[in-house]
Amino acid sequence: MRKDFLLGAALATGAVLLVPGLALAMSRAGKPVLRAAMKTGAVAYTEFRRAGAEVYEHMEDIAAEMRAEMQAAEDEAEAADAAAAPEAETGEEARG
Repeated sequence: MRKDFLLGAALATGAVLLVPGLALAMSRAGKPVLRAAMKTGAVAYTEFRRAGAEVYEHMEDIAAEMRAEMQAAEDEAEAADAAAAPEAETGEEARG
């Protein structure tokens, strides 16, 4: 830490301890600031949570589309194999 920061922190602590009225004034002023900060944090949490849910939903949609495409490709390959199998059997019978 820097020396300036430590000096400032020490002076502020000393002022609060030496002047009781200042401590009371700071606590009164600090309460609304703290409440505002907490409210802002709660709103930000809600918005981030909502945004995260939307991203998750989009990822689920993409994964479902990918699975459907893979299944369609497998079905096409099976249909092609099934169509090719009778031709192979017919060719073997003609040779035999």
